Amino acid sequence: MGSGDLSGLRKVGVDERQSAECEKQIRQLVEQRQQCYERFLNNEIDSDTFKSLKAGYGAEIERLNNQVALFRQAERDKDAHKKAAVFAKEVVNETATHREIVEALIDKIHVFPGNNIEVHWKVANFANTYETEAS
Repeated sequence: MGSGDLSGLRKVGVDERQSAECEKQIRQLVEQRQQCYERFLNNEIDSDTFKSLKAGYGAEIERLNNQVALFRQAERDKDAHKKAAVFAKEVVNETATHREIVEALIDKIHVFPGNNIEVHWKVANFANTYETEAS
């Protein structure tokens, strides 16, 4: 790190920053909920106010936890897509036969009247599910 070369540092994506921000907000809300409980124990607020505040903090914490879960799932989906793309390139670059390539990438093919073809890929969104006409 002393050389000033920062190329090895991982770049933080937008989803990761948003996820980190949500986690920071969750920690703050948990702390505020704890302070609310302490205020209730010290008779600074009544039972109804405490329950109301606690429910509000709980709902917001749950919403943020769900958002973090969505960000993490999106990141896992991106990683899976990247791995599938690398696998597909490796399959194509090797000396595989056309049949092996088809078996590795395609789940099923439907041929409809008018020579319309629908391809169901084994990898979600591979080739963006184009419809092509057979020649």
